[in-house]
Amino acid sequence: MRDLAVCGFTSLFLILALRSTFTAYLLWGWAGLVSLDAYLYGFMMTVPFVQIFAIITLSSMILRKNEGIQSFKSNRTTKWFIAFTIHGMLCALFAYPKLFWNWELFGNISKTVLFCILMPLLATSRIRLHALVVIAAMGIGFHGITEGLKFLASGGAHHAAGIAKFGDNNHFAMVLVMVLPILLYLAQYSAVKLVRLGFISALFITIFAVISTNSRGGLLGLLALSAWLILKSKRKAAGISVIFVCVILITQLAPDSWSDRMVSIQSATDDSSFMGRVTAWKVSSAIAVANPIFGGGFRAVQSPEVWAKFKDSQGLLGFVDTPETRSGVAAHSIWFEVLGDMGFVGLFLFVAMLVNAFLTLGEITSLVKRDNAAYRWAGDLSIMLGAALLVYVVSGSALSAAYFEWPYFVMMLLEVIKQILLKDSTPLAKIRGIYA
Repeated sequence: MRDLAVCGFTSLFLILALRSTFTAYLLWGWAGLVSLDAYLYGFMMTVPFVQIFAIITLSSMILRKNEGIQSFKSNRTTKWFIAFTIHGMLCALFAYPKLFWNWELFGNISKTVLFCILMPLLATSRIRLHALVVIAAMGIGFHGITEGLKFLASGGAHHAAGIAKFGDNNHFAMVLVMVLPILLYLAQYSAVKLVRLGFISALFITIFAVISTNSRGGLLGLLALSAWLILKSKRKAAGISVIFVCVILITQLAPDSWSDRMVSIQSATDDSSFMGRVTAWKVSSAIAVANPIFGGGFRAVQSPEVWAKFKDSQGLLGFVDTPETRSGVAAHSIWFEVLGDMGFVGLFLFVAMLVNAFLTLGEITSLVKRDNAAYRWAGDLSIMLGAALLVYVVSGSALSAAYFEWPYFVMMLLEVIKQILLKDSTPLAKIRGIYA
């Protein structure tokens, strides 16, 4: 029955995609984030939704050149993305043999970058940008609402493990916390009251979904998000009030097991799982020291052969005593994951993309200050996107999440905001040379 229902509405989506290039692009992004196959068990489970909408989008862009499509213009964000992808291809080529995930992960990165590079070409106005943000919120928010409602219905007994696409409960928590500021923005800027209430409800339900993961990284992400919103908010009293309400709800509804789990953060250095992460960091850095330009290839640290070769090497963390760990564990850090997979050059490019995103946020803030009333939306959206990236940096520091598409999506959204501001016919256009 579920597969029949999905077949029905995806058939309608297919018709809409064939009628509009931008609609096809929206559905491409939505399909990638919602991962419908994780919720299907029948004949629709093997349908490649992402590939179908991607092919329709690319074909339509070729056949309908005048349908609101901006001509390609290189920008700073695009250049960093392309450089990272080219280097990733070289890393995959020069990788250690028998890396099961090597080419699959590179393929995922390539598809993510392709989607992002097309974003400035298609999201050429505020209304299109808003539609893209809504689609992203709906794609990821679907998982948060599903797990949050299960948590509430079970009286706090439900434990969310996430879906295979996102990884374990810690990865899932990070992704959910990253979408919270986007939901908050949509609650503020949706014109219809019922829609605003819908996004507010989704926000609180998703917070409960984060709690249901029992993830300490999720808690750190929530703390980082709260600090960012208080720091950046123009209405600090209102922001503090919302956070206070959330804290009260969490303390009242969260089970004792969650509280015990969060308190254990204080004894991280005595936690065997944490020290196992440090061991993985040491091995990942040792791989990079031996292969400083191209690293060991994607997920080299998870290869038993590569692990055996470097398990006794000290790498960059020789000053830390670590326990013996079974071979082939995950890198458990976006920084060490990229370092081991793509070497010091890859890590530089990865950090450069993130730094560039925050620089773009600063440029948007400067542009908005010149005409604050007309472009307040751009400033508020960029702040929320910056909050999502901060959560990624904080929570991702203990997770193998360097190649998730959502952070790249967020980075390019910031670039799109800047490009929309720069091409506007108002006096802002006169200063486009400063930030182009």
